[in-house]
Amino acid sequence: MSLISFSRDKFIPSDEVSLNVRGNYLSVTRGYQVFTFFKTTNNGTPVFLEDHVDRILGNARALKMNLPFSKQDVKKLVYQTLEKNDLSNTDCNVMIIFAGKSPDDISGLVSSQEVDLFIVTSPIKKYPQESYQNGISLGLYEFERIDAEIKTPYTYYGGMKAHRSLVAEGPFDEVLYTSKNEILEGTTFSFFIVNNDSVMTSKLDGRILGSVTRKNLLRIMDLQKINHKETVISINDLKNASEAFIASANRDLIPVVSIDNQLIGNGKIGPMYKKLMALYQEEISKITI
Repeated sequence: MSLISFSRDKFIPSDEVSLNVRGNYLSVTRGYQVFTFFKTTNNGTPVFLEDHVDRILGNARALKMNLPFSKQDVKKLVYQTLEKNDLSNTDCNVMIIFAGKSPDDISGLVSSQEVDLFIVTSPIKKYPQESYQNGISLGLYEFERIDAEIKTPYTYYGGMKAHRSLVAEGPFDEVLYTSKNEILEGTTFSFFIVNNDSVMTSKLDGRILGSVTRKNLLRIMDLQKINHKETVISINDLKNASEAFIASANRDLIPVVSIDNQLIGNGKIGPMYKKLMALYQEEISKITI
């Protein structure tokens, strides 16, 4: 399937989107870039677009980027990009990128130029059905991202090392970060456990990403009056957890049945996961433009 993306100032085939080593020097060599990633539903409707645009704009301001466009500009371009694609029988993934250009200082660290905007579409990524039906395993990896609330390439180098070590060359399906005996987040997902019928997730304290999926799952639990809290989760807390699951924009929710080769609860998918997965999918199925 051939897809169309928005690149700087025009619509082009997604396969032709690229960063220029000189023109986007700060993005390519310094990591001066922010992005957000989401999927569409109902044949081309972006999931939680408002939240994703709010986050990327907030991240860009935190990095003092020179933005030539408003929130409404970005949203309009996302919809225009999706309209360029035939999604009548499918959906796609979308990544919005703000990429730094060339520097104007001797050190090669600062630019007063306006950043480039990319809205990149790609084929929808589907995780194996057995992950949802049987659950997955997580390995623990000691790593705490700097500026964790900013979704930028330079915060992912630890994830690449962890994934290579524990997934590509190891026995686990995904990797969960720890720091000083505390559970933080996954390499590309948020993490939740269930203890005494209460859903628990790590606090948004600057050490984890402000995940849009996490935010909306917490909102759904508020609306449904499901007992939950944001708190410190220790590695020892995993021993008493009856359930665990991960959540992300392209995965929705996936159950976790073991962590570091230790079973979670009875090692089977639990009722809270099933309830929350159903509620989350119902929520995104109702999204309209």
